[in-house]
Amino acid sequence: MSRNDPRVLLVEASGRGFLSHYSHALALGLQRAGIETQLLTGRRDELGDWAVPFHKQACLDRGWRGWRCVRRQVIETRPDIVHLQWVDNPFRALRFVRWAHKQGVRVVYTPHNILPHEKRWLLMPAYRLLYRMIDRVVARDAHLAWALEELLDTPGERLMLLPGSPNFLALQALECQADSPAPKKVAGERRLLFFGHGCRRKGLDRLLETVAGNHWPGTVHLVVAGEGVLGGISDALLDAASRAARITLIDRYVAPREVAALFRDADLLLMPYVKQCKSPLLDLAAALRLPVLRSDRVQGAEFCEGVHGCTFAHDDHAAMERRLRQTRWLSGVRDRLAAMDDPLASIDRLAEDHRQLYLKVRSECLPGGEAYWLPAFLAPLSEV
Repeated sequence: MSRNDPRVLLVEASGRGFLSHYSHALALGLQRAGIETQLLTGRRDELGDWAVPFHKQACLDRGWRGWRCVRRQVIETRPDIVHLQWVDNPFRALRFVRWAHKQGVRVVYTPHNILPHEKRWLLMPAYRLLYRMIDRVVARDAHLAWALEELLDTPGERLMLLPGSPNFLALQALECQADSPAPKKVAGERRLLFFGHGCRRKGLDRLLETVAGNHWPGTVHLVVAGEGVLGGISDALLDAASRAARITLIDRYVAPREVAALFRDADLLLMPYVKQCKSPLLDLAAALRLPVLRSDRVQGAEFCEGVHGCTFAHDDHAAMERRLRQTRWLSGVRDRLAAMDDPLASIDRLAEDHRQLYLKVRSECLPGGEAYWLPAFLAPLSEV
């Protein structure tokens, strides 16, 4: 490691799902780039038994205890940069940024959601202030960058576009020896995978209606997996679909090694979403060379039609059925996916972009205390 390279503390408190996998992948890339990296993650660390070459602690809780833990680690390890991948409360984050700057530490934030799902309009003024106070805000795609600047008044000089959605699971899945929670795949089987947490906006009901309303070859096998995945699905619809095609249900939390096995054995990932959604599953599928059949409501900045998969209109059941029956387009997609860079190469590129960002941020003067003035009208929200 170069003596000039910054020391980085990555902070992500969920310990599960895409945020955790992204943070692990970024930490791996930074370590490979020669940057001394430590990751703080949530106590329920679902990647706790996966070997990593960087220092990691699964010590974060939600709320003030999590922020206290981050402060303690800053004092003990003296990083140059704290890179937040998670903010559960903008007021605690503002206080942390002010405290970190007093310690001579810069703070970078990658908002995977620029506003929370709940109380977003109530909390919007506080997030606008946070985006102005943080040393850099990293946007993972151009759409997020536009929203941060145009809707939340993030200063252009504090905004950095660093596209990419690496997933630590993608590095392990192809070598994964774990058994799949689905039945063993047989010769000639065409396995379709619907994966995710239960949510009506993901269109599982539409998919099952399409399956139930048609005749399917005996080689077709639909695997539906995820915690609460059957939420909102009636028994009658499920029974009708099960009579029309072979279906395997895995309605529970699926551990990372099992997810890797599910993706490894699938021939096609189905994403028939009916509401706008930016899903990291697109990036994971691309990294694992798994073709995707998605509706036009699934967003992905790097999704290339005909390369990563195929898109249909979300309200066109007939178009979805045609694509499910066709196999010719799939062979072309598989060939193009096979020619793509391996996941580690994309992680290394993203890590080098972050390295250059950290070096630039570290060279800048820290802001003065006047930057932390909190408008009086925000004071009643400080304990939200």
